[in-house]
Amino acid sequence: MPDCIVIGGGVIGLLTARALWQAGMDVTVIERGCLGGESSWAGGGIVSPLYPWRYNDAINLLAEHSKQLYPDLVASLHSDSGIDCELLNSGMLYTDMDEWAAAEDWAKRWRHPVEVIESRSALEVIEPALHPDIRRAIWMPDVYQVRNPRLVQALHGSLLASGIHCLEHTEVIEILRSGGGVSGVCTARQSLHAKKVVVASGAWSANVMRGLANIAVQPVKGQMLMFKGEPGRVRTMVLSRGHYIIPRRDGHVLAGSTLENVGFDKQITAGARQTLSADACALVPELADMPIERHWSGLRPGTESGIPYICTHPEIEGLYIHAGHYRNGIVLGPASAQLMAEIVCGENTFCDASAYTIAADH
Repeated sequence: MPDCIVIGGGVIGLLTARALWQAGMDVTVIERGCLGGESSWAGGGIVSPLYPWRYNDAINLLAEHSKQLYPDLVASLHSDSGIDCELLNSGMLYTDMDEWAAAEDWAKRWRHPVEVIESRSALEVIEPALHPDIRRAIWMPDVYQVRNPRLVQALHGSLLASGIHCLEHTEVIEILRSGGGVSGVCTARQSLHAKKVVVASGAWSANVMRGLANIAVQPVKGQMLMFKGEPGRVRTMVLSRGHYIIPRRDGHVLAGSTLENVGFDKQITAGARQTLSADACALVPELADMPIERHWSGLRPGTESGIPYICTHPEIEGLYIHAGHYRNGIVLGPASAQLMAEIVCGENTFCDASAYTIAADH
């Protein structure tokens, strides 16, 4: 019998399982589909909230801690799995000049370099492919990206190397209870017993918790495109009015993303493809010459404030919720998993965890 069952095999669930194993616990992960097959795979992998100055301190605190953890994490995962997650410092250009005052205040508070680039020649040094009509931008040189599908693969490899049991294509039908606490879970195939259960099921977490807690996690669809290019043609991430481009090391360029409140519908649409392509080409005209290799969608686990739940159930002993990271699962994941593991293990937490509880305003 494992010490803990983690329901959900996305980045949040996998990082949580790894952190619990490192703390000495025997862990089993149960995933309704493929490991990392939902929003973990579908996102862009920017290791920063898109507009960090718009977010609550609770988000920025986890984001900053995660940024410090990422280099050692990807190095360790590479050693465990042989997979390079491609953690790159691409930097980010923001064309939203009306955000400058807020960005400057945030950067001073969190001690990040940020500046306004005010000449076309200076912009061309950073990103030569940028549209010639863009002549001013906010530049944040220390924004990283990670190739999130590779991160999922590396996490899976690390868990396998550690002997952590992962059950894919296995849906949890019920969380079992005994007395005032949990006793395990019931799936369509079998019942599995454990005295601790962590719900980390992304956009499906509210469904898993139905009848046990009312958590405000809703699916928010995001569609993205991938252009097939050559390495080095685009080298910097660019963000404008919520849409962004992300150049990968191998020359692929991601363009995203939509925000759609359409329930669990993951269908891609011609309208989104047209809008995303047009917006991307307005930032980097060279993308018009690159074929669109892929168009997909994913479901983010949204909360109204964007603050995730990282907490114990207030009434059911041994039940924990780790969900609702919205657009920032990759950004917050390492720090969020550390905090969840500390809570599950009854250790002192590295930060005040009260903002992430069910009682907090999400």
